[in-house]
Amino acid sequence: MSDTPDARTERYSGDVRLAGSHEAPVGLRDAADVFVGPDGVAGTLRLADAEYVYTDVAPPGDGGADPAEDAPDVATEVTGDIEDGYVEDAAGDVVVRGVEDVFVASGAAEAIDPAGAEQVFHDGAATPTEDPAGYDATVTGWNHSRDARDPRDGVHVRGAKNTVEVTEGKHDLTVYVVGWDNEVRVEGRGVDATVFFVGRDNRVSVGPYVSVTTAAESGFDNVVESDPVPPEAVIQTSKSAAHADATFGRHRITWQEPAPDKDWCPNCGEDADAVIARRQKDALFLFGTALRTYDDGGVSYECERCSRHVAGDVALDEDERRDALR
Repeated sequence: MSDTPDARTERYSGDVRLAGSHEAPVGLRDAADVFVGPDGVAGTLRLADAEYVYTDVAPPGDGGADPAEDAPDVATEVTGDIEDGYVEDAAGDVVVRGVEDVFVASGAAEAIDPAGAEQVFHDGAATPTEDPAGYDATVTGWNHSRDARDPRDGVHVRGAKNTVEVTEGKHDLTVYVVGWDNEVRVEGRGVDATVFFVGRDNRVSVGPYVSVTTAAESGFDNVVESDPVPPEAVIQTSKSAAHADATFGRHRITWQEPAPDKDWCPNCGEDADAVIARRQKDALFLFGTALRTYDDGGVSYECERCSRHVAGDVALDEDERRDALR
């Protein structure tokens, strides 16, 4: 039953979207989770009771509006056998009652009043510089998948158990994840990925040539993982290539090879993913074979941090690239 005798009650089953067709103020009752998108509420989002609230909108006391003593009467109450609620374009205030978790994206409402929430997670360290509603790779809902080739603006995931895979990334991007148990994978070269989490148990992983930073986490148990740089990325000249260039006569050649027994770099002393051994030889060659060696040059070590060879610019053939990115 509605708390407002004159309210119009609309009953639904399954997922429900509030997208501007309901007379405001709108009440949303008895959903499992509620996801409020950017520009989702043209007014105040009031949470009469919720277990956990994850929000990029500053709640009262953190620069937001003052809490209301009582939620207003609603003109329309949306209820029924609802699973998840998605608030997209409500024309006025929205009052949420009887829910478990509420996930509120950046720019979702003019203000948020979570006075009835059991716990609020809000990290005000940073917010996206661009409106997530305009990102060119967007997924909303439950258990969806999408492939995105070199998105220019960003990746926006809202809901639960969604998967986005970014391939051939060449531009810096923002990864904005709202909800729970979502996964984003970013592959590319020379890409800086900035991650914002609003929720819990989400995962963002990046390839070895992508740098990643978590800018803010309004939630908990979210994970960012980076693949280790493979030794192939630090190798400029292989042993076979160096010898192949020494056809006839005396040559001094230099090559690099992986040093798999090293998990720290003897050169700089840091822990490292990719340690290589740099070797050289001064010899008399015939078609790449050393007939007489004058000096084997010893060995020195480098890693992805201290190598003179920049990993991000290395040119790999197709087989090397496949091995490096596996």
